[in-house]
Amino acid sequence: TSVYKIPQKIKGLSDERKRKSIPLFNLVMPVLIFLILQYESFHTVFSAPESMGRRLKNCIRGKIPKVDAVRDLLSRIDPKEIEEIHAQTVDIIKRNRVFREGTIGRYVAAGIDGMELFSSTKKSCPDCLSRKNVTGKTEYFHRSVVCMTVGKSPHVIFGQEMLKPRDGSEKDEGGLTGAKRLIRHLKKRHGHFADVIVADALYLNAPFINALKECGMETVIRLKDERRLLFQDAESMFQRDEGRKKSFNIGKKRVEVWDLSGFEIAGSPHKLRVVRYREKWEEKGKESECWMWLVTTLEHADYRILWEMMKRRWDIEENGFHQLKTYYHAKHCYCHTATEVIFNLMI
Repeated sequence: TSVYKIPQKIKGLSDERKRKSIPLFNLVMPVLIFLILQYESFHTVFSAPESMGRRLKNCIRGKIPKVDAVRDLLSRIDPKEIEEIHAQTVDIIKRNRVFREGTIGRYVAAGIDGMELFSSTKKSCPDCLSRKNVTGKTEYFHRSVVCMTVGKSPHVIFGQEMLKPRDGSEKDEGGLTGAKRLIRHLKKRHGHFADVIVADALYLNAPFINALKECGMETVIRLKDERRLLFQDAESMFQRDEGRKKSFNIGKKRVEVWDLSGFEIAGSPHKLRVVRYREKWEEKGKESECWMWLVTTLEHADYRILWEMMKRRWDIEENGFHQLKTYYHAKHCYCHTATEVIFNLMI
């Protein structure tokens, strides 16, 4: 109320209903509170509003809404208005210098990845994506691309972009399309919101790298596909022991490093740096090892910082998606026609 002024901003949302017997605030604020309290269903909260009276008396006054009225209003709210409340919250976080020391090695690093919300073979809406499941039935689902800080706490979600269906025979939007749109939108809304975008191997793509560089950001991307020319070129040089760097220790692990610059991929004018890591450790008396490759546009960052960035990419899975799905029930369909509004309220 005093710092982020979220209740006051909820009161300012547009209300397109013809009949307004229940104020908009009395419909949206309980939804936000019960999402915070991790209720899994609107029916639990609003189907018997009499039992909720004492719980809601400190946040709303007057008549307590029923579930149909809540769903009707949420379906009418513009998702962009809820998104703007969140964007203003991020503005305050930045203004309060939460990220002044960076999140990893003085860089503000953010992870980007796709998250599926829920799917159904029976219910659909105009914004649903579609696919064939293993039985050949058409399955309808919603998917979002999310951008969140990785490294030091707090883990802040900068924003999300829902993937859109396409008309006719064209395929639905993919994660790369949504990711580029999200990065450009966040850049326009927040300016330089992050120094480095960390991503999985899916995002090793020239248009994505170009979009990041246009927005003044660097990237660290996992390299997995051994068929790529980039991988094969780097591997042939590493096998000759070119680019070998000084090893370092992380806990009980010994990490060997090979690091070379000057690589290119088709469609991008930007020089890339490929780094290979071999982690070795002893487990139950046996020596184990694990390989990790990454590609980056960061020319001068220490390879130990790059290693930490790629390892901490899992923050978006463990602290973002895991929290949203397991505790905040993002995989539950509260109201199909208001999927984006509810997801923005969760965030």
